[in-house]
Amino acid sequence: MTETSAEGLEPIADDQRSMSLSHYVPVWWASFIIVQGFATAFFAVHPQGPLNLFQAAVAMAIGATTSAIFFVVNGMWGYKKGIPFVTQSRAAFGIRGSIIPNVIRVVPAIGWLGIGNWIGALAINSITTTLWGFGHVPTYFVVFTILNIGLAWGGITSIKWFDSLAAGVIIVLLAYTVYVIVSTQGLATESVSFSGTWGLPFFTIVAAHVGTALTGALNAADISRHLEKKRGLGNHIWGHMLGIAPAMMYMALVGLIFGISTDTANPVYAIMEVAPNPLIGVAMLIFVLAAQISSNLTLNIVPPVHVLQDALDVSWERGLVITGILSVASFPWVLFSGGEIYFLFINTYSIPLGPVLGVLLADYWLFRAEETSISSLYDKSRDSKFWFIKGISVTAVASVLIGSAASLVMTDLSWMIGLPVGFVAYVVLRKFDLDEQTANYLHDSGAPSAD
Repeated sequence: MTETSAEGLEPIADDQRSMSLSHYVPVWWASFIIVQGFATAFFAVHPQGPLNLFQAAVAMAIGATTSAIFFVVNGMWGYKKGIPFVTQSRAAFGIRGSIIPNVIRVVPAIGWLGIGNWIGALAINSITTTLWGFGHVPTYFVVFTILNIGLAWGGITSIKWFDSLAAGVIIVLLAYTVYVIVSTQGLATESVSFSGTWGLPFFTIVAAHVGTALTGALNAADISRHLEKKRGLGNHIWGHMLGIAPAMMYMALVGLIFGISTDTANPVYAIMEVAPNPLIGVAMLIFVLAAQISSNLTLNIVPPVHVLQDALDVSWERGLVITGILSVASFPWVLFSGGEIYFLFINTYSIPLGPVLGVLLADYWLFRAEETSISSLYDKSRDSKFWFIKGISVTAVASVLIGSAASLVMTDLSWMIGLPVGFVAYVVLRKFDLDEQTANYLHDSGAPSAD
């Protein structure tokens, strides 16, 4: 395919990487210092949620660290080989079968893009209502969606510079926000003395917190392939451990403080409620706008556009437009209407997402590693090494189905069950040579050829 768009799918050579470590870490800070992570902590702690302050803090720390590790171990394809997620997935799922993990990744990305733009519209509405007494959320939603698409028009270069600048603004505003709340209101003792629980609700919160980042971990290669290769694996490891975990924990801290400081169920409106005066509230909401834009650019726009490029052979720009339209059709005003629906959304898309990540990790770390020819991943012919059976790996698909079925036993834990089950299933079925066994069966039974 001829690459004429701002962001193509071909491998990025080592000498063409556009991000230094000093750019890469702020990009992830800006991507994860977002209201979605804020909302997870907000909905977790009493009085909004089932956990006391200490339990919620522990859950957030576990979730943030686990998320960073997933980025490290699954982003290796991008950092070492320079390929995007849509190409990486062909190794395990096959040339045609890769559409399965691609779609599984795209659906929550489009949902999160819609939610991010809806949050931005709510913030704009609060600002205009407070300052000038008028507002219209649907109009702001459309305008904010167009703004996000426009900022991503230039590909990874525009994303890199916007996110790097936004990270500093967001961190300063957040630090000031926390200072204002703590110094004027203190910490509510009720949330500390509340008994809470270390049972299933605790693990549900951990699962949900990782779930907000799991989508990004799945396609980590889309961003890691732009990172300069220096210090061996040092840039890759530190780029994610410093870029993901601190940002998620910092955002969770703010969410916890807001959660114990207000009875308002909507996290965006809670920002204005806890502000000591309208102007400070407006400044806090400006942070929301910057945070949603920076997150959308890296986590919710790049993945679906790449999938559209791969599946429909469209340009980067046309893929952006399609993605924007689909995000509006995801009904984000419903998905972000309350804690129960919010967690249901995360846990539902994590049911197949966990097993897919398990399959990708097993395939790379136990079977592929350095042995895969990158050129063969771009060969879409029937002679491809990754054609398997009619272009699909039965092993990978069966493993995802097994992992997803296991997750349905306890959907509140979703990926916590599905990821390890999918990982083990893939290892066992690969050892059993399921694809070869299936091909032989189809041949012996006179069924249509596996080719």
